[in-house]
Amino acid sequence: MAHDKITKALKNILNNVNYTNYNLKIEEISTGGANYTSNLFKVEVVPEDDKPTLHLFVKVACPSVKLRSTLDEWKIYTTEQLFYTRLLKTYKALENEHRVPSEERLHSCKYYGSSLVVLEEMIVLEDLTASNWLAYDRLKSIDWPYAKAAISQLAKFHALSFAYGESNPDEFNRVLDELKTQMNHESLATFVENAKSVALQKVKSERKNLLKEYLKDFEAKIKKVNEPSSHNAITHGVFRPSNLMHKTKEDGSMEVIIVDMQTLQGASPVADLLYFIFTGSDKEFRAEYYDKLIDHYYSELEAAMKRLHMDPEKIYSRAVFDQEFKEKLPLGLTIAVFALPVVTVSPDKAPKVDEDMELSAFSAETASDLYVERLNGVVDDFVKWGLLK
Repeated sequence: MAHDKITKALKNILNNVNYTNYNLKIEEISTGGANYTSNLFKVEVVPEDDKPTLHLFVKVACPSVKLRSTLDEWKIYTTEQLFYTRLLKTYKALENEHRVPSEERLHSCKYYGSSLVVLEEMIVLEDLTASNWLAYDRLKSIDWPYAKAAISQLAKFHALSFAYGESNPDEFNRVLDELKTQMNHESLATFVENAKSVALQKVKSERKNLLKEYLKDFEAKIKKVNEPSSHNAITHGVFRPSNLMHKTKEDGSMEVIIVDMQTLQGASPVADLLYFIFTGSDKEFRAEYYDKLIDHYYSELEAAMKRLHMDPEKIYSRAVFDQEFKEKLPLGLTIAVFALPVVTVSPDKAPKVDEDMELSAFSAETASDLYVERLNGVVDDFVKWGLLK
């Protein structure tokens, strides 16, 4: 059934790039628990003429009504379509206007087209794996070369949204309004309760009362994670390794492309940074690189703002960033409790992406040893930093 839908949707999309006579090789991809909104496919478009073969990546939206009910807006990929058809064009125009060197520009994936029929949504992108881009192992902690490259891209991503807001504030604010996606907290309630329950079952006994007290207003804390800040950026929303692609260049350095643009929103840029740290790193990484990573983010953001001819002191100074980071940091534990059950689930216990998929499937039974290790590492750090007492 999915193959038929893909074949039908690709007919119009490929016609737009002058591919009319071709054969399709469609292969479904298992994400092993890295994705829950889509079924993923690699598609090879082999033309019958002398045109080059196209390597496509097709996402077909999960048909689960239960999963969609966690959002007030049922449509999937509307935000991602907005990014590739409008926002990315604006960002490229800003980079051109300010003559940003090619090596300092935001990396992006090629977009071919999409279909937004509810319950049959599909988006077609370049298959980056055909060009040797790789997905990071979500069950491994980030290392420094990868983290450094990922945060450099995040800084460019945020700086471009600042530049957009400065160059065309009215249009920027209209986009922020379009990006407002409200979570249906009534539908999310079971997952939230499960996340709290799992955390309290798996945290070290000597930390249980501290965590229990912290989680008393857990739902309110969840809402605060992406609350607007003093200077809104367009943020990714779920900036973690499974939503990035990477490859190693000839000189040994790392490149990263940000993908999965389904959760863009207007929020504090600190939210993306915290999400990356507390869903992607372990206690050992933070012990060695936590401060270095934060400094690297701001230095890259500052450099990106200057390349776009903005004054960092006026737009988003280090002092403002430090203050926001201090205010938002206590929510890092909220992110961990909320997201780690999904991020660390073992492939054999990951729910199937089908019409019965629901977030409440994540429970104590699906919690992995990695979850226990990561959660307790975050709790230990919060105690060490004086944020949990």
